This record gives sequence, structure tokens and C-alpha cells, in this order.
Amino acid sequence: MEIPQEILLEKVRWFTENLLKTNLPDSMYFHNYKHTLLVVEGVTLIGKATGLSDNDQFILTVAAFLHDVGYTQKYIGHELSSANIAETFLLENGLEPEKVMQVKACIMATSYPQFPSNTLEMIICDADFYHFALKDYLLYAHRLKQEWEEKLGLIYSGRQWDALNLEMLARHEYFTAYGKQFLQPKKNLNIEKLIQRFT
Repeated sequence: MEIPQEILLEKVRWFTENLLKTNLPDSMYFHNYKHTLLVVEGVTLIGKATGLSDNDQFILTVAAFLHDVGYTQKYIGHELSSANIAETFLLENGLEPEKVMQVKACIMATSYPQFPSNTLEMIICDADFYHFALKDYLLYAHRLKQEWEEKLGLIYSGRQWDALNLEMLARHEYFTAYGKQFLQPKKNLNIEKLIQRFT
């Protein structure tokens, strides 16, 4: 008998929080549990606006919680590690294999560049870049800059980093109707903020 979804979701939340807070180094300024919660917030918001079934919303929320747990094992290619950790944990906790495969597909869809193949994958991809549309986007960008310096040895001047972010935001497109209608205009405001730094 399959475990009730609300009980499994609470197990997933606890597992993710414990794993990330215990095993991520302090140098993970951006990809940490706070980012995970932001992605969960994003899939909840976009999922409700999209009119998902309870089951699809459950799949998506589980995937959002687990999508970055692979960072506890590796930085480059963490998505596959995340998917494997998710598979082991979910099967051990009674989720049926078909749903586990859906969760894994959603996690793998967040690999950059993103190529989602269905609605659930589109939603989690948009949620992973939900912060592009937030008022304090520049703060998140600064945290990522710090993380890349420590984890990847990539050093950018402030101007170089602004240029990189401007290019990223300008090239990025949301996949969902909600993303295009509500997140894109807010992201455009952040693009304007970046442009103003060059004037």
C-alpha cells in the first residue's frame, strides 16, 4: 500500500532540509536550502495557476524539494546525482516506481540549458528561475557570484558580472503561460535595473 502523499511529502521535506543543512559547505551561498524553498514556492504558485491535479502538484513539489540534493555529492552534473538520491529515497519510502520516474524526469529537466518536454517539467524549470522575477534578484545574483568564485574559481569584476547577468536574463524565456504573463514583466524590471548600471 502506497504511503499517503502528505506523509511522504513531510518526509521529503525533512530529508531535504537535513541533508542540505548538514552536508552542504558554507560556500554554497546560492544553491542551498533557501533556494530549494524558493523553487517549492515557485512550483506551488505556478502549479495552482496552471490548474494541476493534486497528484501532479505532489510530483512537482517532491521534485522541487529534491532537485538540488545532488550538490551534496558534486557541483558539476549535480542533477543526475539529485535524481539518483531521489530515486533511492522515494522507492525506500513506498512511492510507486512510475511516480518516481516522473520526479526524476522533472529533476533532470532543470539541467541547463533547459529543454522541458511536458507541463510538469516546464513548471519546475520556470520555478528554478523564479528568482529572476523577484525584487531582490540582484542579491541572489551576488550570492551566485560568490558561490562561483569559491566552487568554480570564476572571478568576475562587478561590471563583468552585471553584463553576464544581463545577457542571461535577456536570453532566458519562461515556458509556462503564468511565467510569460506574470514573471516575465517582473524579470524585465530587473533587466532595466541591470541596464541602468551601465549608464
